[in-house]
Amino acid sequence: MKKIGVLYALFALVLGGCQTLPRVPYGIEMLRAASPSYRYDVSEPVARARFSGEISSVQRNQASAELQLLALSGGGANGAYGAGVMFGWSQRGDRPEFSVVTGVSAGALIAPFVFAGRPFDTSLRAAFTDGRSNNLLRSRGLGALFLPGVFKPEPLRKLIASSITPGLVAAVATEHRKGRRLFVATTSLDTQTQVVWDMGALAQHSDRASRLLFQDILVASSSVPGVFPPVLLTFERDGHTVSELHADGGTVANFFVAPQALLDGSASIPGAMHIFILLNSRTSPRFVVVPVGGLKIVARSFDTMLKSLTLSEIANVKLAAGDKGIKLDVGEIPDELDENFLDFSQAHMNALFLAGEQRGIAGTAFLAAPAASVAASP
Repeated sequence: MKKIGVLYALFALVLGGCQTLPRVPYGIEMLRAASPSYRYDVSEPVARARFSGEISSVQRNQASAELQLLALSGGGANGAYGAGVMFGWSQRGDRPEFSVVTGVSAGALIAPFVFAGRPFDTSLRAAFTDGRSNNLLRSRGLGALFLPGVFKPEPLRKLIASSITPGLVAAVATEHRKGRRLFVATTSLDTQTQVVWDMGALAQHSDRASRLLFQDILVASSSVPGVFPPVLLTFERDGHTVSELHADGGTVANFFVAPQALLDGSASIPGAMHIFILLNSRTSPRFVVVPVGGLKIVARSFDTMLKSLTLSEIANVKLAAGDKGIKLDVGEIPDELDENFLDFSQAHMNALFLAGEQRGIAGTAFLAAPAASVAASP
């Protein structure tokens, strides 16, 4: 983990420029005072206790005897595969109404559509296949020497703004009131910790600032350090306001199993649980003669780190699941598909989406589980 953090830092230094942007300073106590109830810094015991209570309440309030959790990983453009799986699974007709949905990076962009349900399947497909991502990577040119991030943030913001409509946010709020939960993870560069956002609780606030924060959290969770600039997330409580710097949730973990505090041995599972982890990547190494070019080296290095980190996370969840009797399914991009997390061309994303859709319909998306045995497939 330390090596991965060092490499991320080097990417940020080399690719992100050398100019420091002005910020309003604040202290950790001010951060705690300003943090709303829908923000969880999972490194803090109080936040973990609150989070465990929230998960327990979901289990108590749901009609089903089994809590079903879906964790969607990062993967950049490869997120089109996961979107296709979710679309195809819904078309098959037996996609669960997950009690909890979590997303990191690309998975964070898929998660609201899945959480909102079948009425938003068409919007999910359009977001990943209609070509709106074609111009996502717009170089800053020489501006990258003075500003963080090689690519301009505006195309990513525009993509998310066009996808995360007021109707979708309202649907997320409705499902939250039914007792279900949607969580998105980002990485706070200020605290160097994973921060989890209860997006359904945030969606209950109908003011413009809250709607923008909803979108900004998704932008932040998708902003790979050095590739896209980090995002200032501004929030307030009881007159205290803080702007905290956030980046890709995958900086800390490629996916987020929401009941983490329940899996670490510190608490008991309140009832039966079934976890589905869908990786918008694959964990097996792949031989390629890598061209010696700046962006290609970054992409290959990022992919290598992601594989190592993901395998470690899967192994940890598998051990905890086995110890606590939790059913666990893991799926990833099949070996025969071409994966490239920086290829946002419509052709590449359509191919991945179609492959995911076919596996979702066939019920085979969760058969190839790395470092974990498969309990059941959709």
